[in-house]
Amino acid sequence: MTDYYDPRFLAGVITKTPATRTFFRDRFFRNFITFPTETVSFEVQESKRTLAPYVSQRLIGAPISREGYTVKTFRTPLLAPYREITNDTIAQKLLGENPCNSGVSPEERAQKIAARDIIFLQDTITRREEFMCARTKQDGVLLIQGEGVDASVDYGFSNIVLVDATDRWTASYDILTQLSKYADKLNEAGTNPDLIILGRDAAAALLKNTEIRALLDNRRIEIGEIKPSELENGVSYIGRISIPGASFDLISYNEWYRDNDGTAKPIVDPETVIIQSSREQNSMLYGAVTFVDKSGEFVTSMAQYTPRQWFTENPPQKFIQIMARPLPMPHDLESWFVLKGVVTGAI
Repeated sequence: MTDYYDPRFLAGVITKTPATRTFFRDRFFRNFITFPTETVSFEVQESKRTLAPYVSQRLIGAPISREGYTVKTFRTPLLAPYREITNDTIAQKLLGENPCNSGVSPEERAQKIAARDIIFLQDTITRREEFMCARTKQDGVLLIQGEGVDASVDYGFSNIVLVDATDRWTASYDILTQLSKYADKLNEAGTNPDLIILGRDAAAALLKNTEIRALLDNRRIEIGEIKPSELENGVSYIGRISIPGASFDLISYNEWYRDNDGTAKPIVDPETVIIQSSREQNSMLYGAVTFVDKSGEFVTSMAQYTPRQWFTENPPQKFIQIMARPLPMPHDLESWFVLKGVVTGAI
């Protein structure tokens, strides 16, 4: 009989678990790196567009200084959700199980519950990773708050713009000039922007803008360049606009999460606009986790996700847990701009 509590089985379930909506993580933080310690270090640099200088043929050449970079070190936050299986848990029928005579013993039910729990726990971690990547992109500061922990990771961004009242997106506001200004800044920094991600209120305001409506090009869908069926789950393609210095695909992302107080909130803030390159590449760093195994020895795991299980005899309980220490790592601090409060100023 399959041992549903064996760590090897639990790890196998993790690899087969269908992912939740992870547009930000899988599109922009797709490089996964594991570390042997809880702390991780990474390098960030400011890109430049340096031209080779002209020199006289009588000279050996012209020296070019190396681009500097900054090394940042952070302690990775711990995620360790778990579920317990008790007598009460296995005494109740499972969802979809015949209420009268299912033929499922409590022992078999316990194993099925364990398999379902590992999928559920993995889903909570995946959703947290997506949230971390989305907040890193939008805020430049990642708040790490929970039971016994209150910290933050400040990446040192200078690309967050709080839009003032004179630059709000009304039907007559010159949105194209505003976007062109930030496209020029990104081009100057070495990034070729071609993608705009819009919160739902920002998207609605953009589509009501008179000039945008006249210039918006949706033909890429018609001629097959953009296939809605191939877009990430939750991503909607709005169209394409061209401005001096850049052409942008416009998308919105409709994914939600439950805050600590149970309130449903969108992953992308409603009045937020992210201007960037679709080719942007960042990383997800995973610190090592340490725990005590069944033999009573300390074990350090250098993996993205570490499943474990333990039990108590009195009262009779089994526990299923997944541990992870993820942290988003942006590589280039000048590779995107975030405009906040483009409609009413709400952030």
